[in-house]
Amino acid sequence: MKKILKGLVKYLALTVLLACFLPLSLQRVQADEDEVEYSLPSYVGHLSIHDDGNATFTQEVTYDFDSDYKGQYVTLGKIGGYSIMDDPKVSATVNGKEKTDITVEKTDSYDGVKLKVYNSGSDGDRVVLKVTWQIQQLLNLYSDIAVLNWFPISDWDKGFGQVDFTVDGLDASQGELYAHTGYFGKDPQVKRTATGYQVHVDNLPSSGKLELHAYWPMTSALRENNQAYLLHKTNEAEFFKKERDIKKSKENYRRIFYVILPLVILSFVLIGIFCYLIVLYSTRTPSFPRAARLYEAPQDLAPLVLAKNVYNQSFDKTGLKEETGPLKFKYMVQATILDLIDRGYLTFRREGDSNILTRIEKEGLSSFEGAFLDMLFDGRMEIRDSEMFSRYYLDKDALEKQFKSARTSYERETIRSQGKRVKYQFSNDGYQVAKGVEKEEFALGLPKIYRDFSAKEKTFNILGVAALALSMMLCILSTLFLFAAFGSGLGFYYILGLLPIAGLTVLFWFLVKRRRQRCLDATQISTYYQWHSFKNMIQSIPSFKESELESVILWNRILVYATLYGQAKKVSDVLKRYNIHLSNPSLDEFTYSATPFIMLNNVNYLESYVSASDTVSSFSINSNSGSGGFGGGGFSGGGGGGGGGAF
Repeated sequence: MKKILKGLVKYLALTVLLACFLPLSLQRVQADEDEVEYSLPSYVGHLSIHDDGNATFTQEVTYDFDSDYKGQYVTLGKIGGYSIMDDPKVSATVNGKEKTDITVEKTDSYDGVKLKVYNSGSDGDRVVLKVTWQIQQLLNLYSDIAVLNWFPISDWDKGFGQVDFTVDGLDASQGELYAHTGYFGKDPQVKRTATGYQVHVDNLPSSGKLELHAYWPMTSALRENNQAYLLHKTNEAEFFKKERDIKKSKENYRRIFYVILPLVILSFVLIGIFCYLIVLYSTRTPSFPRAARLYEAPQDLAPLVLAKNVYNQSFDKTGLKEETGPLKFKYMVQATILDLIDRGYLTFRREGDSNILTRIEKEGLSSFEGAFLDMLFDGRMEIRDSEMFSRYYLDKDALEKQFKSARTSYERETIRSQGKRVKYQFSNDGYQVAKGVEKEEFALGLPKIYRDFSAKEKTFNILGVAALALSMMLCILSTLFLFAAFGSGLGFYYILGLLPIAGLTVLFWFLVKRRRQRCLDATQISTYYQWHSFKNMIQSIPSFKESELESVILWNRILVYATLYGQAKKVSDVLKRYNIHLSNPSLDEFTYSATPFIMLNNVNYLESYVSASDTVSSFSINSNSGSGGFGGGGFSGGGGGGGGGAF
């Protein structure tokens, strides 16, 4: 189950990253370093429908440039059976003055027409581009009405600050016009005038669509001039039904994505938080008095046995950084060396500038301690402090240089194999020490003071993971659906909601992982409390009065445990200040030597060797040795499409 949950968290993290970056790939971004910077404050469109059903469409687009530019381009789609007649008329004004030296390049395809206007200028220019199009068969003609189902704006590379669109022609006093910008876009303002309709939209986003859906009563002129295109059926009832369906669908989609889904996601998040809080509350560590002190160790345990039994930290996993806890790996190693000196299995002496450790063969050594000494001495009986743990030595810098200069994959793999060998050596040796510690725990009859999660706690943990995972999946699916199906910017808000949920998931996963490692058994809390009080006492030693120091016995063991808790230097200073000597001559010489902790700090070599082996084993080679489309169908079934940009 732990592997499944760990894998699920990694999968969710990758999914979150994918969901965050995928929408960006759906946006049309010009990657050219010479990309033109500009904005489109205004779009003014005018559609004039003639009595014969053809139309004149004029568009005026205002560009504000923030960089130099070569020109502009516009497109008009023919999707829906429309025909674009003749060459469109193009004019441009730059900063209020008409520009005559422009060149227009026309590209005509099945989908539509693209005009590329070469009209170069510089940063700060305001360009108003005016294009007049002649369009045939723009209306769908039925026996009772003529229908306009067309979107003039669909694929612009930038959004518009405002859009003003006028439609006139035919009988303006009859019929109806509706304007749409999508299910989630701002509803356009539509106003009937004496000659037709005015449509206004503020802040139309890039690639946003403006769709016009209108009808007029059929006229004799339309009927006579378009006999070949006349559909011999009525459509007025179908027209209003389509508008009712659009309105209903818009309300439903907005209700789903603005109200229902956010509430469902929030509900799952709250359920997940509630389940996790139950787990964390049920497995919480009880609070102990800060001032509680115990002046002698509750049990005479070897440092590594204490680390495993009371703090649930294994020698090998802590060294490999696979688990963390209150005890640092280097302190576990230092305390073990001092413990072995105190118990007579090692001696310490100084020769000149060197610190010498000598191994003493005698009975009573536990198997894990023998394995530890093998790691420390590597088969020798006497070593200098600089030679400790020499079997794990790697010159990372030299190997890195060799790796960079290696010419073949075989040479590189040979270098990596040195790191793998050392890492495997430490993993195997550390495992032998850790297994020996567990055997020692069993031999001493030490109770397990940590427990597994109960069935209830496991259930709530799984429910918490599932609830938060479901909320993230809903965010991801909603984002992808909104971008892919509607091109709606609402998807970004779901991404913003996804990020804190992902953060909560990772936070709770981390907290539960730590709590699972240190979930105290209620029947064994007294053991933990005693060691907690003993640790408090050690941390308080520097502030002890002389009378309190007299109550402390077995300073040898105090120094060993102080080293395990990272307090060795402070305790040693107190011993020197009050001229307190230790019963073990070798340990006393160590404590009173000029620089005793230089030797202990050299055990950091082991940490650096293990880290270097991991780095070397994973050496790798550095790998570095706007189109303005024509758009698709509108949601009322319309055709056309118009886009543009600048270059």
